[in-house]
Amino acid sequence: MINGSSNDASTNAPRISSSETNPRDPFVISRCRRSTEVTVNNDDTNNDSSEETDIEELHILEELPDRAPEFLMFRNLFRQVDPVQVLLDGRTQSAFVSAVKKTVFADGEDGGKCKLVFLASKEYSFEACKRRIYLLSLPTEPKNCTDEERTLFLRTVIDFNQTQTVHALGALLKYLDLNWSNLNLDLQSKPQFLSLRRISLKDIVTIDEDTYRGLQIFSTISHPSNFKKGVQGSNKEGLSLFYIFSKCSSKVGQTMMRVLMQHPTTNLETIKRRQDAVEFFMKPKSDTIMRNMCSSLRFIKNVNGILTKIKELSAKPYQWKSLYNTLYNAVLICEMCENAGKSSEFLEQLASFDNNKLYEMALYMNRIIDFDLSKTERKFTVKAGVDHELDMKKQTMASLHTLMSETAKVELERLPPFVEKCTMLYMPHLGYLLGVKIWAEGLTMEEKQLPDMKFMFQNNDYIHYKSKGCEELDVMIGDTYPEIVAHETRIKLRLTAVILDNLNALAACVDACAELDCLIAIAKVSIEYNFVRPTMSPEKIIDIKDGRHPLHILTTDNFVPNDAQTSAGACARILTGPNASGKSVYIKMIGLIVYLAHIGSFVPARTATIGIIRHIRSRLQTAECVATHMSAFLIDLKQMELALQESTSDSLILIDEFGKGTSEVDGLALLAACLNTFLFQGDACPHIFLSTHFLNIREYIVETPLVKFLRFEHVMDGDAPVFLFRVTEGCVDSSFALQVARVSGVDGGVLDRASEVADSMKNNGLPPPSKKIMTKLKAFTEIIKSDLAEDI
Repeated sequence: MINGSSNDASTNAPRISSSETNPRDPFVISRCRRSTEVTVNNDDTNNDSSEETDIEELHILEELPDRAPEFLMFRNLFRQVDPVQVLLDGRTQSAFVSAVKKTVFADGEDGGKCKLVFLASKEYSFEACKRRIYLLSLPTEPKNCTDEERTLFLRTVIDFNQTQTVHALGALLKYLDLNWSNLNLDLQSKPQFLSLRRISLKDIVTIDEDTYRGLQIFSTISHPSNFKKGVQGSNKEGLSLFYIFSKCSSKVGQTMMRVLMQHPTTNLETIKRRQDAVEFFMKPKSDTIMRNMCSSLRFIKNVNGILTKIKELSAKPYQWKSLYNTLYNAVLICEMCENAGKSSEFLEQLASFDNNKLYEMALYMNRIIDFDLSKTERKFTVKAGVDHELDMKKQTMASLHTLMSETAKVELERLPPFVEKCTMLYMPHLGYLLGVKIWAEGLTMEEKQLPDMKFMFQNNDYIHYKSKGCEELDVMIGDTYPEIVAHETRIKLRLTAVILDNLNALAACVDACAELDCLIAIAKVSIEYNFVRPTMSPEKIIDIKDGRHPLHILTTDNFVPNDAQTSAGACARILTGPNASGKSVYIKMIGLIVYLAHIGSFVPARTATIGIIRHIRSRLQTAECVATHMSAFLIDLKQMELALQESTSDSLILIDEFGKGTSEVDGLALLAACLNTFLFQGDACPHIFLSTHFLNIREYIVETPLVKFLRFEHVMDGDAPVFLFRVTEGCVDSSFALQVARVSGVDGGVLDRASEVADSMKNNGLPPPSKKIMTKLKAFTEIIKSDLAEDI
């Protein structure tokens, strides 16, 4: 694409001015106008920092039993994947369909979190789905393989003995075949997949949605605009654990951090591998290498969407540049990991990564692609010196710069004086054309005819002609520009083939870099808030010394740390204490420390020994919503029921103020019954941390060494308690509700009356009458009597 320009001292002579090339006219050669104005070139380039987010990747899940009616595995998977659509078999059991609808339409969101699609059983039978899988083509399969060889290859990556997995994968492929144009808004393309990956939930620590919300691990805030509310990507993260750890340098790292925090693991080797890497980056001597890695991680992009565009030959120049930056910086990161020594198994694996293929791809791209010129011309452009024949064509095209300028000047002189501007352009099927800007409104066909010009067509404000000069250019130059584009396309195809051959190595390295970004972010948080490495144990134990709440330390400088211990012989802790003494914060602190330990993070404590936990259940927060058709007390019961049904000896149960939504007698009875149910399991009893406002709970539970009572210390300042927020052994005998209400600003008259009522209830009597109320009643009584007397 060439813009011709020249200056002429004569004001009457035509002047060639450089102007912006319109992307809708990709073959504009030169423009010429009679005016003396110079048009400033304001080329608006693409944003190189933009990133493709479309992931053309298939994930398959191994078959796992999922217990009705909660279907917790499905909910964990739904939370991790965050799907746009969920496909269901039309014959699916009603209990599972109800659980899916409850998950999708939770919190009363308009339209739900995603779209539900029910598939007809006849069209998506097992055999039909199986046949569709055999037609699946992946870049990783052997080249030029036969149908039998492809089938053998697919059997190495898919276990066809798992019928549910095969049925689900085949149904997904068939659905995409039929609906791809609607999903992708492209009638020409077909679904293509770059890889197939197995995922597993066997090692996950199962956490329900209410526990995630109660512990504030995630806290999504909807967009305030009703127009954008519920739109995917419009929400933002509020104050939460995920918000604290959102310190990744790349978008792929940020995405991986969400997945990592949604998949706490029970695998001790994985946890240790992450802890070793975090510990390495927390050392002062590692500060330089960590900074250098962060600088390189900023350029790591999600290559799945970019590679899809490259495979379809529709990648833009900035996408090629993003892929090159990803390759180059991935190689740098692997080389930097070699300097980390033997301090971390994760860094050793990254250092031993076969980055020769990545280096070769980056080298090919650097030697072939002219990124600066590609950005200017908005197309894939090959560097000089790569192909001699291509260089000769470009030299011929470069010589047109002056020729086109002179041609435009000559043509403008031949045109009538009322024509002030003309444009030289090239179109593949028509050759070189002269474009004349329309000189008047409402021209007829006869008026559009110019002498010695052949009218071709009109496009917007320009009328295009074939002049004698254009005919001479057709004979002399021909299709030079299309030949250059075709030649560069052939080179691009060969480069694309090299990149796709090494697809697996590139995808694996990007995933490793994303996880590295997460571990560096965890190390940054651990340094900033003085976290320590917990000791993970296969035994049944939780031993936390001077633990702190990771969210409260953000909002206060004088947080009081506390200890927490449970073991196989003493696994239940019942916490009593005055109102507002810190019971809820203490319970949540334990849950968050245990959770952080299972994602491989350091924890806010002086020391911590954490046994492997497989389930975290809670009754912490009552998430009321009109759409759920449940009262606050019923929601609490559902949470407690889930804890009773799903808990095992290696579970963690967090209960905060259960039974407060009903009468004191019924609430105490339910709490005692639930607690006794846990304690009757003996050695199979889970870890239990329970806070309650029922001060006499000790009288209604079995006496067992499994239970230990704790309380929060306080001192009295006159009639008002001063809370020390320090946990100690024992029970309390008063809730100090009236004193806390007085400190909170409740009116003194109301509190005095409440005190009188409380004393009467303790003595099984009626409270004394209120003089103020009795005076008002007598006044109203006299008014009513007088009105009745008048009526009589």
